[in-house]
Amino acid sequence: MRLIVYDVEVFSDDWLVIFKDIETKQYTVIHNDIDELKVSLSEECIYVGFKSKHYDQFIIKAIWSDFTPREVKEVNDYIIGGGQGWDYPPLKGIYFRFNNVDIKDDMQMGLSLKAIEGHLGMSVEETSVPFDIDRPLTEDELRETVFYCKHDVDTTEKLIELRKNYLKSKIDIGKLAGIDEVKAMGMTNAKLTAALLQSSKKPHDDERQYQYPSNLKRELIPQEVFDFFDRMKNPELSDKEVFSSKIEISIGECPVTIGYGGIHGAIPNYMWREESSCENES
Repeated sequence: MRLIVYDVEVFSDDWLVIFKDIETKQYTVIHNDIDELKVSLSEECIYVGFKSKHYDQFIIKAIWSDFTPREVKEVNDYIIGGGQGWDYPPLKGIYFRFNNVDIKDDMQMGLSLKAIEGHLGMSVEETSVPFDIDRPLTEDELRETVFYCKHDVDTTEKLIELRKNYLKSKIDIGKLAGIDEVKAMGMTNAKLTAALLQSSKKPHDDERQYQYPSNLKRELIPQEVFDFFDRMKNPELSDKEVFSSKIEISIGECPVTIGYGGIHGAIPNYMWREESSCENES
């Protein structure tokens, strides 16, 4: 299947979709043309976006469903405001097949496309066209938006190049699990692993019944650490209060933070200079 990188931009009276064929490097720029969008979509392609699982694919679905630009903007505002695209009432019940893959899956939480551009040494482009503009875009504004959108598409393409082995491994694992490549690439690592192992979700309610190992050398651990972890057995404390808490202690001269996810510490401003043992040998 051909890989197509894509991105969308939405305004009150305008929407813009840009596709880029990874093989040919050709762009397809679609502005407020529903018929052209429908013709451009193919089940023989995989469409890769950044954060597309929760946003872009639902904008594409709304356009494909003949929503007006104003109605597309309402979908945009619903998602940007914290709603989930699959819960948006006017889109429910509409069948739409779209081979979407979100390249952001399994990446660091909170990492933006702009931050990635900076990390990769790429130019960080920002548009001066406000997204809350309440009128049709001018030709200059549309031209700038196309440039901005193409730049985001190019960054997404760069991510695909950097993560091609990662994506290939997901496809290979999918084959072992009997899952086609589109679905495998669209699954998170956790879901794909669960499918491979044929695991099923089971309820667990014993997180706070932890027992210390019998061979634990308690004499080496400060009592305040035990006091901290013993809080989990206090029924008056909620799960959030318990599992989001942490303590600060020192181990030797190293300050550390202890939480329910582990222990982290580092000597402040620590530097080490290695001296060669052969320095004075003749």
